[in-house]
Amino acid sequence: MLKLGAYLLCAVMIAPPLCFGEDQPLQVAGESPVSVRMALQWSPQSQFAGFYLAQARGYYAAAGADVSFLHANARHSSLEWLQQGKAELATAFLADAMVAAANADDGSEAHPVLIGQLVRRSNLMLLGWKELGIARLRDLDGRPVSLWPGPFSVAVRALLADRGIEPEVIPQYGTVNLFLHQGAAACTAMEYNEYHRVWQAGVDQDRLKVFLLRDFGFGFPEDGLYARADWLQRHGALVERLWRATMDGWEYARAHPERALDLVLSEAERAQVPTNRPHERWMLKHLLASIFLDSSEESLPPARLSASSYAATAKALIGAALIDKAPPVADFCPGCRAGDERSSLSMESRPMAIDPPDAPADETR
Repeated sequence: MLKLGAYLLCAVMIAPPLCFGEDQPLQVAGESPVSVRMALQWSPQSQFAGFYLAQARGYYAAAGADVSFLHANARHSSLEWLQQGKAELATAFLADAMVAAANADDGSEAHPVLIGQLVRRSNLMLLGWKELGIARLRDLDGRPVSLWPGPFSVAVRALLADRGIEPEVIPQYGTVNLFLHQGAAACTAMEYNEYHRVWQAGVDQDRLKVFLLRDFGFGFPEDGLYARADWLQRHGALVERLWRATMDGWEYARAHPERALDLVLSEAERAQVPTNRPHERWMLKHLLASIFLDSSEESLPPARLSASSYAATAKALIGAALIDKAPPVADFCPGCRAGDERSSLSMESRPMAIDPPDAPADETR
C-alpha cells in the first residue's frame, strides 16, 4: 500500500463556488433544459426532502435542468447506476464513494466525483440485543450480525476489521424484521431511520445496546452529491447550479419542515413505500441537524468537507484493507481547494477509537 502523505497534503475543504469542468455560460433563456437523472441511495423518505423540494419548487428547472429521480435499494446502489451510465448524478456516503473511486479501472471516466458534502455527521450505528448477550462491541465476534450488502456498510466493516471482530455476516435488506425476531444478535441501522423503526415496533430502548460509529472514531461524513467524471467535464457549470439549487431545497426544508413532510409522504405514497408522519418527522429532524451542524460541532458552513474528515476516512479505509490508496484529490474532487500544510499533516495519525461513555473499561481496543 502507498502512504497517504502525498494525498493528505492535498486534503480538501469543499466550498462553493465549485468551478467544475469547462467555464460554461449560465443557462440562456429559451434553451432546452438538460435531462439529468439523479440516483438517490434509498427509497423515498425524508433523507431526500431537500432534493424533492428543489424539484417541486422549480429550483432545478431554474438551473437549466429537467431532473428525474431514481431510487436505489439494497441490491442496486446509486453508485452502481452512476458508474453504469444509468444516472448522471448520485447521492452516496463519502466512504462508499471513496471505495468506488479507488477501485475504478485505471483511466475510467465513469468514477464518481464529489460535488458537495451534504450530511457531515455520521448517523450510522450497530444495534444489539442486550438479552442475547451483546454488551460490548467485542461480543459481536462470531455472532450473527446483519449488514447491508454492497456499499452501505463500508464504515461498519472498517470498524470491525480495525478491532479484529469477525461476526457471522447475514445480508440485511430493506427491513430489520430479522433483527426484531432475534434472528440476528445485532443489525446495522441509521439513527434517523431503523433505530426509530425498532422503537416504533414496540422495542423499549433499554433492551438495546447501541454502538454509534462516531463514538468509535469511525463517524465518517455520509450523504454527498456525486457526478460521473466524464459527464461532469461537459456540464461543469450546470452541476454548480444544481448543487446550489439542492442546498436551496434543504434550506426550504429547514424553514418549512411540515411542508417538506407533505411532499415526502406524497413521494412515499406514489412509490408504495409504507411510512408515517411521526417517523418521517423524526428522520427530517435528524437529517437537518446533520446537514446544518451546530457551531460547536463544526466551524465550516454547509456544503464543505473538512480536511480532517477526508483524511480520517481515507486512513480508516486503508487500515481495513478496503482500498490500497486514497483516491487522488484532483480526480475525486477537482473543485476542492487545498488545505494548508499544517491541517493536512495533523491527520497522519489513525482516527482515535473512542468507546461510548457507557462502555465497560475492558472494551476491546
